[in-house]
Amino acid sequence: MITFHRAALCEPAVEGHPLTVQDAGGIRTVEATVPLGDLRAGDAVVLAEASVEVGIETFDLTIALGGWPAGAPDPAGPLGLASTPVIVLPDPVWSDLATAGALRAGQVPACLRLPGDGPALGLSMLVAVAEGADVVLIEGGSGLHLRIARVLGGRPLAVLPVPDRAAVERMFQGCGLDVHVPIPSLADPARSRLHGFLGPLELEATHHLVEVDPAPAFAHAHLDIAQASIESLMAAAAGVLAGRLAAGNRRWRAQLES
Repeated sequence: MITFHRAALCEPAVEGHPLTVQDAGGIRTVEATVPLGDLRAGDAVVLAEASVEVGIETFDLTIALGGWPAGAPDPAGPLGLASTPVIVLPDPVWSDLATAGALRAGQVPACLRLPGDGPALGLSMLVAVAEGADVVLIEGGSGLHLRIARVLGGRPLAVLPVPDRAAVERMFQGCGLDVHVPIPSLADPARSRLHGFLGPLELEATHHLVEVDPAPAFAHAHLDIAQASIESLMAAAAGVLAGRLAAGNRRWRAQLES
């Protein structure tokens, strides 16, 4: 369960640093995982509090999401993003292909793209889902975006920037929580090469690696998968998995409403 409430900044927000805030519980320090915009001391901000289970551990986390306009209602209910898939894509060049995968695999009526450097991104994600987005795609995303999507009750999907090993390792910096990692299902010898690359990274020790057929994304985009790069295959696999998860969410919500 996620709770949202208002707090006041005790000092101006500085990008990359925790925030000191005051609320009903007194003065404390909270995470500021992404840029929050031009906030000054005394401004009201939205805090999200959640308990996140990772394996057998439970993390009680509080993060600041951005400014809270006077008189505004709560940004979301206790489910937050309500298991909405959030594709975190380091390179926006593959956004169209990831979107194509979601459209084809899940018949997704609404896939909203958000810039990773946008202010108050967490609030933007909550608003997008509240307004009907089935999939959210973060362009130019990183480990911090994976973290905020996970804390807010979404299902973050990390698109790995292979074959750059250092870039893959940087992708998870600042995340600290488990996420889904879509991997394109390939025929050998390509499959063996990909798993040989991923094996030493030991991603499966924390994250959930899922093999996904990327073909539906290429079919929807009218592209030849035989000419695809490994980067495009990774993005396509993430889009297809996001579409399938979104379709499952719709069925689940329909059952609750019936």
